Amino acid sequence: MNKKVHKVLKAVGILLILALILASALYTQLWNAPVQACVQKDSTLPMTPEQRVEDFNYLYDILKECFPYFQVKERQYGIDWLSRKDEFVERIRGAQSDEEFYVILEEILTLLQNGHTNIIAPGSEYTELSQLYRGPIPWSQVYNHDQVKQRYAYWESIIPENKTWVLPVSFRYIEGKYYAYRNLINPERTPDEFGVPLGTQLLKVDGVDVEQYISSLVTQRRLVYDTIRQKYKISHFAIRTRKDTTLTLRLPTGEEKTKVLKAYSYDPLGQSEYSLPEHLYSTEILEEGRIAYLKIPSLSSSYVEKDREGLRAFFNEIKDYTTLIIDIRGNGGGSTNYWMQNILPPLTQVPLSTKNYLLFRDADYLKPFIKHKTFLSYFGLKPLSQLSVAKDKSGYYFKDDQGIYLDIEYRISPQKPVGFKGRILLLVDDYVYSSAEAFAVFAKATGWATLIGTRTGGDGIGFDPVPVALPNSGLIVRFPADMGLNPDGSVNEEVATQPDIYVEPSYADYMKRIGDGKLYTELSVRESLPYDTILRRAMEEAQSSN
Repeated sequence: MNKKVHKVLKAVGILLILALILASALYTQLWNAPVQACVQKDSTLPMTPEQRVEDFNYLYDILKECFPYFQVKERQYGIDWLSRKDEFVERIRGAQSDEEFYVILEEILTLLQNGHTNIIAPGSEYTELSQLYRGPIPWSQVYNHDQVKQRYAYWESIIPENKTWVLPVSFRYIEGKYYAYRNLINPERTPDEFGVPLGTQLLKVDGVDVEQYISSLVTQRRLVYDTIRQKYKISHFAIRTRKDTTLTLRLPTGEEKTKVLKAYSYDPLGQSEYSLPEHLYSTEILEEGRIAYLKIPSLSSSYVEKDREGLRAFFNEIKDYTTLIIDIRGNGGGSTNYWMQNILPPLTQVPLSTKNYLLFRDADYLKPFIKHKTFLSYFGLKPLSQLSVAKDKSGYYFKDDQGIYLDIEYRISPQKPVGFKGRILLLVDDYVYSSAEAFAVFAKATGWATLIGTRTGGDGIGFDPVPVALPNSGLIVRFPADMGLNPDGSVNEEVATQPDIYVEPSYADYMKRIGDGKLYTELSVRESLPYDTILRRAMEEAQSSN
């Protein structure tokens, strides 16, 4: 081998070694940086009171440094969560068992009123997430930590899965009031079985006015703010309790009466045989050649590829229609890839983009997760003081204004577009959350669709929630790492997305469906039009633009 070739090979070898060193450095410093997983090997279960307090103090410190929404929740609910540490510690210390510790911790976290902040429940939830986050990523370091796995086997043995105790009648929030809606124990029968006829209004619970009672559930349920009537609500309200409860009711006849209802053990997953559907979406032609309908109840990551071909086939079928109604009411999210890959690329004929912002607390615990999601963009994170939309908003996002942010741009390019040139109407409600909320944000910001319905649920701009494992119990608590801002700088978790056309379910339509005996009848989309206020308004909008 001549010297020249030898020198070239040597140089190539050096470059390969340097490339491997660089790749290794990027892997360990950005892609899968070490997480501070502080589960103690020598802890035993059941826990002592001191160990339970230690777990809570550790979690409190993590949330104090990392949780982005303390200021938002103080504005929304008047809750200064951090100032109540002593109260929380006393509750934790007073727990008489690990089961009681779990329940108390769950209530304390519910007080933060964020749908992405909760204990990862033992059983199917932990199993699914530990599999979802398997691999060389920071999330896996927590979910699949050996000590965490061992402790979750213990928690699964003492915490019942899916079951709760409720009164047998649930109520629906309609135009500011709660009306009897479902028989939870016998779903195919009406609440009349328990002396509560359909259409009965709930006035009081154990003598407490229903609005006051709802507000008191801030440690037990996630509440939604009704901006029209300026009060908190639960759209589908089941009263969770283990004791007999006195309800004050106004019957459809106008007569007021009290009714004592017994609590029942309720397992929502056990009500019927459950099997995974072939695909998530459903479709219907509402007006031949003109108006098509697509229902997407979930954005499950496991259906991103499964549903792609079928959705494209449907879009090809209705490409010459004047209106497509996409219904995402009740959609709690899943994966943004579902709509970013399956819905917009075949339907849009021009590139679409929108600019949002992600704010983070500058906390060490968050850094491995931020690095993984932002990768090289991590080095472009800037101090909050440089955010243009944050000018004159001192203390608005974070009390101490100490944070970092990243500009993010969602881009969608056409991919073999089917040629649809009609109008898109997107139906939304307050259950639209997480990645479904991101869909609503993008659709409105780009003008790709007209939103019809009520305000959405929020918290849709950002990354996967961050898990933290508690040192003694091994329980994982997840919480959002980021605060997503709408393009105008408003906090998405706080203001969510306002529809272009506000419509809410009406009492008249509810009573009409009861009167027609159709409340428990499976109806096609077309058959439901006389009773579905929001869909009917969308049809009117579609017909007026044809």
